[in-house]
Amino acid sequence: MKDILDVIVTILFVFMVFMFIRGFNKQQIKKHTDKLDAIEKQKTNKEEVNE
Repeated sequence: MKDILDVIVTILFVFMVFMFIRGFNKQQIKKHTDKLDAIEKQKTNKEEVNE
């Protein structure tokens, strides 16, 4: 019985770690995408000012 419980707890722990890493990765991708958008807007604004 203890072996079964250990396996279940281990599987749940691995799943929770996986979900945490997945959520953190999504957050970092969104942050990076927003930063790229901001840089693109700055380039566009500079080109308009130079014209």
